[in-house]
Amino acid sequence: MNRHGLRQVETACGTVRVLEYGFEDSAPQPLYVDMHGGGFILMHAEADEVMNLYLREKTGVKIISIDYPKAPEHPFPVPPEAVCETVRFYVAHAAEWGIDARRIGIGGHSAGANLATAVCMMAKERGDLSFRFQLLDYPPLDLATDAYLKPLPKGCVSPRMATLFNACYVVDPRQAEDPRVSPVFATPEQLGGLPPALLIVAGRDSLHDEGVRYAEMLRQAGVSVVLHDFPNAAHGFTYYPSTDTDKAMILMAEFIRNHTENSAIQ
Repeated sequence: MNRHGLRQVETACGTVRVLEYGFEDSAPQPLYVDMHGGGFILMHAEADEVMNLYLREKTGVKIISIDYPKAPEHPFPVPPEAVCETVRFYVAHAAEWGIDARRIGIGGHSAGANLATAVCMMAKERGDLSFRFQLLDYPPLDLATDAYLKPLPKGCVSPRMATLFNACYVVDPRQAEDPRVSPVFATPEQLGGLPPALLIVAGRDSLHDEGVRYAEMLRQAGVSVVLHDFPNAAHGFTYYPSTDTDKAMILMAEFIRNHTENSAIQ
């Protein structure tokens, strides 16, 4: 039996599947927007179900998990544009579906966390969406640097696979340094004013250092950042049961609560 609702959202990028959690409750509640991992080409929204059910139970927020269009059929900028349009659709129906549009956060895991950073930058630039927080779980933040030149700790995603992911998502190599693709290339002006961030990195991950670097970039731009480093964890660890996963999920729930509770509204 499904523990989520399902909605098909029509966008300029095509039909986007969205899984909904907590929408059976008509009372206005905050909304958390989730995007799954998979290197921009793999997996689906159902992959995050265990995590989203936990976060729904522990925070009381409503959750949508967006099954964004996948590369290589839909390379950058299609996925972040589809996410933006989907979120705007939910904001437009906020009163009808019991969403407190003043308290919307966004986040994701791996590639989904990359999309969350891109959407936050796009929302700031366009002024059409407002997020209370961004939750970034082991995100890829530098698609311009050759994967073979990054740290390669035991158990990390192979550079061959990482190269494939990046090539499928970024068709034009000149786009690789676009901050919406590789946030580590953003200027302080582009980062300033972004929502508070929770950034989770894993020690056995080739993406570890760029996550730490991005956290510092956000801090220097005046953005509130909480960085948690799991030195013995591998990329994608929150998809599997472990003590580190339990700790990371508690951190995520606390972060969401801290940025969505009524007392936090100015």
